[in-house]
Amino acid sequence: MKELVERGTQQSAEEVLRKTFREKVGTNTIIDAIYYDSTYKKAVGVVNLPIKIPITLALFRDKEIAVLIENILKSNEFVLIKLSERVEPINLLISTKCEITEKLLSFDISNKINKIVQKITYGVGFINDEGEHEIDLLAPSPGPHFYTNLLLGNRVDFPHPLQTTPKSVVDKLGRGSFRSHAATQVLATRWDMIQEENGFPANRQFYLLEDNKLIFYSANIIDKNIESGKCIHSQNQTKIIYKTKCGLLIERLIFLLPHEVDMPIAVEAQQIIIRNNTNRSRDIKIVYTGMFGAVAPGALMEDVLYSNIIMQAKILTDDEGSIMAITSDYYPLYAKGDYRFHTMISHNENVATLPKEFCTNYSEFVGSGSLERPEGVFRLSNNLNRKGPGFFAISSKLLIAPYAKTTVDNFTGLVSSKINDSYNEDTFKVEVKNLINKYSDEKEIQIALNKNKAFLNAYGGYLQINSGNIQFDNYVNKNLPFQVLYQTFVSRSFDQTQKGYREIGFREIQDIYASMYYFIGMGEQELVKSLIKEWAEKVFEFGYAYHNFFWIGKEPGKWSDDALWLIQAVYRYINLTCDTSFLNEQCKVGGNSLIKTRSLYGTMKAIIKYSGEISIGKHGLPLLDFADWNDCLKLDEDFINGVEKEKRYKEQISRTCKVGQPFESDYSESVMNGFLLKLAMDEMLEMAKISEDTEYSNELKVLSSKLYNNLQKHAWKEDFFARVLFNRYKNHEYTYLGAKGDKLSDDANKEGTYFLNSFNWSILSDCATEEQIEIMLLSIEKHLKTPYGIKLISPMDLEKIAKGTATGEYFPGDRENGGIFKHATMMATSAMFKAAKKVKNVELARKLTSTAYWMIDLVLPYNTMNKPFETCGNPRFCTQYNNSDTGENVGPTLSGTSTWLTLSLIDAFGIENLAKGIKINPILMEKQKNLNLLINTGKAKYNIEISKPEGFFRMNDSTYLVKVDGMEIEGNIIDNFSDGEEHNVKIQLE
Repeated sequence: MKELVERGTQQSAEEVLRKTFREKVGTNTIIDAIYYDSTYKKAVGVVNLPIKIPITLALFRDKEIAVLIENILKSNEFVLIKLSERVEPINLLISTKCEITEKLLSFDISNKINKIVQKITYGVGFINDEGEHEIDLLAPSPGPHFYTNLLLGNRVDFPHPLQTTPKSVVDKLGRGSFRSHAATQVLATRWDMIQEENGFPANRQFYLLEDNKLIFYSANIIDKNIESGKCIHSQNQTKIIYKTKCGLLIERLIFLLPHEVDMPIAVEAQQIIIRNNTNRSRDIKIVYTGMFGAVAPGALMEDVLYSNIIMQAKILTDDEGSIMAITSDYYPLYAKGDYRFHTMISHNENVATLPKEFCTNYSEFVGSGSLERPEGVFRLSNNLNRKGPGFFAISSKLLIAPYAKTTVDNFTGLVSSKINDSYNEDTFKVEVKNLINKYSDEKEIQIALNKNKAFLNAYGGYLQINSGNIQFDNYVNKNLPFQVLYQTFVSRSFDQTQKGYREIGFREIQDIYASMYYFIGMGEQELVKSLIKEWAEKVFEFGYAYHNFFWIGKEPGKWSDDALWLIQAVYRYINLTCDTSFLNEQCKVGGNSLIKTRSLYGTMKAIIKYSGEISIGKHGLPLLDFADWNDCLKLDEDFINGVEKEKRYKEQISRTCKVGQPFESDYSESVMNGFLLKLAMDEMLEMAKISEDTEYSNELKVLSSKLYNNLQKHAWKEDFFARVLFNRYKNHEYTYLGAKGDKLSDDANKEGTYFLNSFNWSILSDCATEEQIEIMLLSIEKHLKTPYGIKLISPMDLEKIAKGTATGEYFPGDRENGGIFKHATMMATSAMFKAAKKVKNVELARKLTSTAYWMIDLVLPYNTMNKPFETCGNPRFCTQYNNSDTGENVGPTLSGTSTWLTLSLIDAFGIENLAKGIKINPILMEKQKNLNLLINTGKAKYNIEISKPEGFFRMNDSTYLVKVDGMEIEGNIIDNFSDGEEHNVKIQLE
């Protein structure tokens, strides 16, 4: 009996063919291959490919080619199709019993193979000059995220935008789901394990019928009537275009409407334009479908029946019986505050009409057919279904004159009682009517889209670059800012593969670190303050925070790093705006049943007190608790959360009568949290000086110095900073995790384990010495660096000390078990740029800089277009992980990667906002000679031209010249202008 697994030692079909035909193919040629059957004795492949593509299987879909290959394999073992750059017959290499023969294919077969190769190679599309992804609808998918787009609503001028901003995900056929406030699903998620199917398949799709025949279905691109199809994913909108053989050109536009007063809280629009390119009138029926989200999604895991019987279908009609909205009516009282609906407006011959035909029963609609060919599409039943699911189909008739067009606008949305104090039983009717009245004017869709575009242009106006690399510039100027914007409101809770209802995590305030620059640049300073305060109000009086929240918080004080991230956000805001009054603004105290407030400054003092004086271990570092930033670092199985710790601490004081002593425990200590705390203390010290709080300033100086000494004394372990310090082993079997000698390595060639974040935050907190930085960089090269990036951790066996950790949950190379966690790698690049600017050793600075840019290049998503079927991911958005064995970009799309990439680039470009001005201290790639930055602070604009010779140059040890508006200045700090004018800055390094 033989056992085979993917990660085993079985040779791949490619390796077998390369070995078999080694004298006939070059060593660097690209081969795609498959085994013919499960015996693994026969293999077939294609060589000399331009890029790695799944061509072999595609060839078997062509009957003529498949029969040819199968006939050859009946009496032979291996077949290799050898492509040629010249227009000539393709050569087949055939091997049996180690004897190789060759055979030329006919011109017809060769031409057919070449066409299939070209279609797959270029079908994945390209990124155009606007940063849009243009896609052939017929192209195979390299991965679940590759063909997806993210869409965002706009509620920045309305209450609680953090939790009420709507969001959608769409693939190249418009499929996917749509959420309103928090986790409220408007269009249903597809609850299964197939990553590619985020939303229910009927979502956003439509059918066209003519002469009682189905001539088009938007999700069936392989239909014989489809001549061609293209999708264009752009920033915050998706266009899909089809050309049919029967003479129709069909265009779809999908985006989210910006919110307006007295309108539904969330509305997604899909405009369908049908152009008749024939000389005859077309009498066409359109049927539009979707599936509303469940009101009790948790029940879908246990009681699907419950989810169905608590709802009934409902329609809202006008005086003529036309359908103003189709919706689902839920029984539970708590569900009455959210009404999902769909409205369709046809603009036919300049007249706006509503549909008069509907269906609310999925089984009735599909019948014995399928979604591609439903039996019930020809005549909808007009029956109101007594129970769920929330399927809907609505239909209208369209008469399209020769060479004319008609437009059908579809609106899927939610009317909600959330943040609507005047909500009542008539609100649904009023808001739907307002929506119909407004968008009965065909021009309003384009006006709404233009508002979205204008907002994005203003948002992206904070930073625009010209580096000479068009791909890089388009990405940094267009797609990167949008991903950070999306994440600011959506966090990690929703994208193509996040089908569940994960809430906003406290530590995800990191997204504001980057987005605040853009918001403030467009004049939305108050928005930034409101967002920061929403996080601040999730901090308990004792100083710990809720780990995540939607309206109410969960898991208080369970993850020990959470609250510390708040201080960095406030400090960045103060430096960017000089708005020191923000420190005195009142915030609600988290976890209280009665409303209690304190200043933002007081909230941060409580965080420092808890993390730096109470919840600390025997070495004076913060306790790890359930885990810190690395969620899989669960080492104390008997951990307690913040509420329990507060209770026990008060009992400890009562028992010992010692106030101000640390919490007594044998729990583990987080070295990363020690660095986060050190940075928080130092930034808090600056804010204490601003507040003229001398007593607290002096206290912080003592605490910061003591913490630094503890980190150096206990956490530095010869070749790296440790990641965790242990206190529970009385026999000292294990005293620390991370670095040489920890006895936890799972690699016989390594004397210890290594965690990237110990490097990152030791530098970002100014704790690592130059000597330590140099030693750690060597350790990273030796233990963490791979061709695909820097791993989060080296091989280790955490099962020796705990259960349910990263090494027990994942295969090596995946996610937190040796995967390339790109969020952490971008923290690393920020650290490297920071260190490169200050270390005295020029060669070390050069190495830090080159390593940082190398890692950034591996993260830039558009590079996935070079090898789409190997690297996968998304070509416009950063994914969270790379597999360290294969280089595959693994989801989710939403992560801190884009945020910290933005911060890293700002560091590299040398933009540092200080109270006294903008400090410019660039550290560019060696090959780069010029960089132009356009910065809009909201108070003034800066046109910054940076130039240097080829090679490594930095301000520390280079001669440089800085001119502002033609006048040379001393140093490199430019005034914080507030005159609304554009100022020209020239920086030359030599």
